[in-house]
Amino acid sequence: MPKLTYLRPWHKQAIEMKWQSAHYKEIASEVGVTIDTVKSWFRSKGFLRKAYNQYAEEQILIRKLQDKQERINTLSSDNQQQDAINYVSLPVRKAFQKLRPKEKNEVMERFHELNRESQSRINTPKDTKQH
Repeated sequence: MPKLTYLRPWHKQAIEMKWQSAHYKEIASEVGVTIDTVKSWFRSKGFLRKAYNQYAEEQILIRKLQDKQERINTLSSDNQQQDAINYVSLPVRKAFQKLRPKEKNEVMERFHELNRESQSRINTPKDTKQH
């Protein structure tokens, strides 16, 4: 989430809900404002439009980094892993380079958090059902 000082918790919630494709009516009900208020927040020059766009860019970058990490994790040999690391696409690297240092740190923290979660799911033994 972009660290913009003017965002209140309900603004952040609205941004996250919009990213998850919630309808304006649902967002309005959840955060306790009118539908017109929510619509005005996300208009092209609305109060939350810039923050939403930054959040969306971060989420897309995180998703791309996760996809790359999953590809790397599926490779078995060290050479293949190094090839996969070198394979990180130019658009992802360029998007990451455009972020401010603080935003880079936030994206990487979230990426590592999600990576740890995925690794714990991989390493957790699955229950086997007996028929």
